[in-house]
Amino acid sequence: MTAFEGVADGQGDIDRRAAEDGGPSVAAAVLDARLLPAALSCWGATIVALTVGWVAGLLLASALVLLAIGLWVVLLRAVSHPSERWRVVAVAALAALLLGAGFAVAGAWREHRVATHPLRNTATSVRVVVIPNDDPKPMRSSAFGGEQRWTVRAQLREYRQGGATVRVGGTVMILGSGADWGELLPGQAVEFRAKPEQPWHRDLTVVTLRAQGPPVVVGALPWWQRVAAAVRTDLASATRVLPEQQAGLLPALVVGDTSALSDEVREEFEIAGLEHICVVSGANFTILLAVVLGALRLLTLGPRVGAAVAAAALLMFIVVARPDPSVLRAGAMGAITLLALVTGRRKQALPALCTAVIGLLALWPELAVRAGFGLSALATAGLILLAPSWADWLRSRGWWRVPAEIVAVSAAAFLVTTPLVVALTGRLSVVAILANILVEPVIAPVTVLGAIGTVLAGAWPPLAELILRCAQPPLWWLLFVAEHAANVPGAEVSMRGGFTGGAIACVAVVFVLLALRSAMLRRLAAAVLLGVAVVLIPVRVWHPGWPPAGWVLAVCDVGQGDGLALYVGNRTAVVIDVGPDPRIMRNCLNRLRINRISLLVLTHPHADHIAGLAGALQGRAVDALAVGPGELSGTAADLESASSSDRRISNSTRYEADSVEPTGASRERLAEERHASVSGPEQVASLASHAHIPVLELSSGEVLRFGDVELNVLAPAPLAHRPTGPPSADDANDRSIVIAATTPAGRILLTGDIEAPAQQRLLHSGAPVQADVLKLPHHGSRTTTKGFIAAVHPRLALVSVGADNTFGHPNPSVLADLADLGIAVARTDRQGDVLVLGEGRQLRTLTTR
Repeated sequence: MTAFEGVADGQGDIDRRAAEDGGPSVAAAVLDARLLPAALSCWGATIVALTVGWVAGLLLASALVLLAIGLWVVLLRAVSHPSERWRVVAVAALAALLLGAGFAVAGAWREHRVATHPLRNTATSVRVVVIPNDDPKPMRSSAFGGEQRWTVRAQLREYRQGGATVRVGGTVMILGSGADWGELLPGQAVEFRAKPEQPWHRDLTVVTLRAQGPPVVVGALPWWQRVAAAVRTDLASATRVLPEQQAGLLPALVVGDTSALSDEVREEFEIAGLEHICVVSGANFTILLAVVLGALRLLTLGPRVGAAVAAAALLMFIVVARPDPSVLRAGAMGAITLLALVTGRRKQALPALCTAVIGLLALWPELAVRAGFGLSALATAGLILLAPSWADWLRSRGWWRVPAEIVAVSAAAFLVTTPLVVALTGRLSVVAILANILVEPVIAPVTVLGAIGTVLAGAWPPLAELILRCAQPPLWWLLFVAEHAANVPGAEVSMRGGFTGGAIACVAVVFVLLALRSAMLRRLAAAVLLGVAVVLIPVRVWHPGWPPAGWVLAVCDVGQGDGLALYVGNRTAVVIDVGPDPRIMRNCLNRLRINRISLLVLTHPHADHIAGLAGALQGRAVDALAVGPGELSGTAADLESASSSDRRISNSTRYEADSVEPTGASRERLAEERHASVSGPEQVASLASHAHIPVLELSSGEVLRFGDVELNVLAPAPLAHRPTGPPSADDANDRSIVIAATTPAGRILLTGDIEAPAQQRLLHSGAPVQADVLKLPHHGSRTTTKGFIAAVHPRLALVSVGADNTFGHPNPSVLADLADLGIAVARTDRQGDVLVLGEGRQLRTLTTR
């Protein structure tokens, strides 16, 4: 069944006159919107009570009751009015006010219970017993050797403090570190010690519990969670016949299990506007229920049997996908969408949507402030109100039915969710509509094949594996579209977020909807978009002539991190750090047309400098990888370097890259590692080993030459004794490799993240730090001293920093010091990628913004 099969048959619902005038239209028949004011009132009242506070909720409830009393007079007059419309409007408004007041009181009551919870005012660590509500969610690591951190939403059962046990409920958010936290199962009670902190969001969460140890299982797993865990485990085992990325994507698409989904794939789907595919959504329920009902229709079973089987299938899927509020919300939205598909009439679907919103908020008020609930409700409304008429308008222009429905559904869902997406993230995917159109034909086959494989995985694994192999081509297509859409330059644009950004986006959406109804406005909008595209696409997307001849240093705009490239000729570069994101680093080097890396230096073990390693390696031959002394101690690379003296650069060695046969991996080998997530020394060593890249250790006094570029290592000092394990993460910044590069554009000092102590040691060592260009240490943090900047005495300072970062980089006092010393500044957060060009005393920069 296609996206709107049956809707097209209800031609009476479409305003043909508007279609003939050249624009999509709303339904000519009056929609049954009597419950819409009530749904919006309940939603808004709950948001106010939860986010502003319980006092505000009670005040709002009082105001709504007073308005309802005043409206009662209007209702009495409307009853005697000859027009039925007035009576309907008055009753709907009165019901909305009264329901809103009730929901405001209910929200205030729940918020008051959370605000006065005894654990909220506890400052010391406590022993708690909780029951997880959902699977643990991984957080990104921040440094080499750091333990994986997890967040778990759970229900509090009791806590113990000072020998007293307090049995009390409430929702808590747990922040834990270590592998044990990633193995928790929803529904199984665990006990651990934690320190309560204020909740991150006002969503009826009592506290955030920062775990101080591993969890201990103290309760049995409920039978339905055992069933869900067994089914998920069997599905994960069956997907091993698929390639790694496809094996991680299929469980996410079918049952919402994202545990095997890599960070890179997750980010590509977000940028491409396909993130809704990787979670359980209404689309999953719609597709599965449509298939079940279609099969029952072929078997000519009665409506009662069909309803019972469909309800059983719905219940079974909810159990496997975890019966938490988000999944139940998706089930409700999916059932509503199916109602629109089966009946072909939006008049029935809109009241059902409003009823679902009211019912879900009554059961779980916290959904009112959850992004998933808002996006799901808005998308469903778009499918009900906009997509059918848009599809008919396209068909009236000669489009085939299926393409018209796919385009209409993708465009409607994107348009109505844009304000909320902008408000929440401050970003917007400009390729989302196209990406969704391209993947829409394969979503249903993958979901159906995955569901069949899930059912068979526990009963008959060989047949399940055969079924899942059939899903390999559509899964490949999903990953292909997501990867290439995310890699389109300018695929995602940043803009103002929050309330202001959302309001601006809302006005833009309203303008678009009005423009689609007017031929004149459509032509005006098309002319404006064409003009903007002609100006911005060549400048912001294609970057014609990039990079220009004669460039020496590139500072990639990798966000909050470092990623630099020194050009040594013949599409070859020395890369210093690789930023926090493989995709961004890969795209930057691709734009620079670098296909070989003579030396890849990781200055120190922090994720904002090393996490993008896989992206730098992809599609490029790499001759050697360099780290600081002892940074990979205890890994396979450490043992190999210790036993292979020819891979270790001595303090007196001059390494001539031009005379050495490349030993880096081929592009094919590196492509196999393109999705590796790098967060620790073992992963760096493993990636280098699999790609056959020699690992070097750089320390002060070493000199390397690559064509016209000479590198002098100024820090850190060589180690007196070889460490037996990984070094401490506390002083990682001051262990940064510091390199002075002599280039045709002058001398460039690359400082990693060294802070004031390391800067002083470097000055006291007598090292030649004077340079024409300074890569400002630590993204311009306050730990950079004015004395160090004055000693370097550069003409140009480069700041690699992320826009709107939470660290306040670059520090205003450091910028003031640069201004006092008359030093020009180039920043990636404001200017994008920065190129340094010049020869002799001539020095200039070129940026992408």
